[in-house]
Amino acid sequence: MSNREIDWEKQWQESHTPWDKGESSPALIKFLKEHSDLIPSKGKGLVPGTGSGYDVVLFSSPDLHMTGLDMSPTCIKQAQKKHGDGNYDFICDDFYTFEYPKGGYDLVYDYTFLCAMPLDMRPAWGKRMAEIIKPGGVLIALMYPLNDRSSQPPNTVSVSLFHELLDENFENIFLEDAIGHSDRIGDEKMSVWKRK
Repeated sequence: MSNREIDWEKQWQESHTPWDKGESSPALIKFLKEHSDLIPSKGKGLVPGTGSGYDVVLFSSPDLHMTGLDMSPTCIKQAQKKHGDGNYDFICDDFYTFEYPKGGYDLVYDYTFLCAMPLDMRPAWGKRMAEIIKPGGVLIALMYPLNDRSSQPPNTVSVSLFHELLDENFENIFLEDAIGHSDRIGDEKMSVWKRK
């Protein structure tokens, strides 16, 4: 099944969400504890392809408002119900066309979003990240999957792909192997890209 054939709303309606691990990645939790100096402590942040919203809640703080974005209405309703009130919200919209805050985001987190994109949309992903992240803001990307896969999506990504898509507008300021969910060990890297 190709990415263009996937009906994300149907996946959520039928609870066919094998990517949902029921929590944020242990790799992200570890990164936030050990490298808080790389993460904006205030402003606005976005998690595109938010899924169940665990990462939105994890990043949010009294000074950092987070938004979870997804194109599936069922996904957004479930995230809203699951997480209640906080310094975050969830919106149903298209990443490539939604109206983002004036001035842009201080932080965007991508995990299992780029890998779900059709291959021909990858350049548009990089351009959109540059458009919505303010100068000095950061894109935190937990790169996955790095190893070739026989069935897709998720589509394989690589460090060189991220450089190809981001180097024009971002500086890679952090990159290391990530230890996340047990079935993804050796298949992920954590990275931070600062908007020029």
